[in-house]
Amino acid sequence: MHADALLTQDELDFIQDMQHSPQLNLADPMSSLRVNGDRHIQSLLTRLVANDQVTLQAQFNNQQISFPLQLVEDEFHAVHLQIGSPEIYEDGPMLRPWRLSMDQPSALLDAQSKVSGLFVRDISFKGALLEVRGLPEAPTRFDLRFAPAGIPPISLHGRLRRRIGPDLAAYDLSRSADEEIERLREYILHAHRQAHPELHAQVSS
Repeated sequence: MHADALLTQDELDFIQDMQHSPQLNLADPMSSLRVNGDRHIQSLLTRLVANDQVTLQAQFNNQQISFPLQLVEDEFHAVHLQIGSPEIYEDGPMLRPWRLSMDQPSALLDAQSKVSGLFVRDISFKGALLEVRGLPEAPTRFDLRFAPAGIPPISLHGRLRRRIGPDLAAYDLSRSADEEIERLREYILHAHRQAHPELHAQVSS
């Protein structure tokens, strides 16, 4: 190494080790967003994201997928645009969140992980269609946990929208904790990937 080199061999080896560290590859490749273009446009976009909700939207068949953008500060205090978990909607007479229909109704669990009398038939990040079993009628509200297929339970707060006959009821989930709704959104996104692999194939390749 030359006497006037800026870095020693040990420093160069350390940088190379860092570049190949698995820890640097843990981030979701879809989570960060690089924006190229005029710096005035970049500045405008950054100000908009900082002060209001900004989304990227895509149409696929009869579905609309909306990706929220957010500003994230890294450990070096640099600010980056990041893509959040998408919201998936179905087109129709009214735009409504994409609903996951369960193959088998999934029981909502109480705090002791015991089966309640409410079973999820369809669920979106905003609401759920529940089947009522062994109860005189659908309750006006609930605080229960959604844990299909052994996933870590997602705590949900439901408020009755309407009863549909003697054994079905629609509930609003929007008053659940933000972090629980985010986990529900991730679960629904995973299910959407399985239901529509052709849409997600390019992302995973």
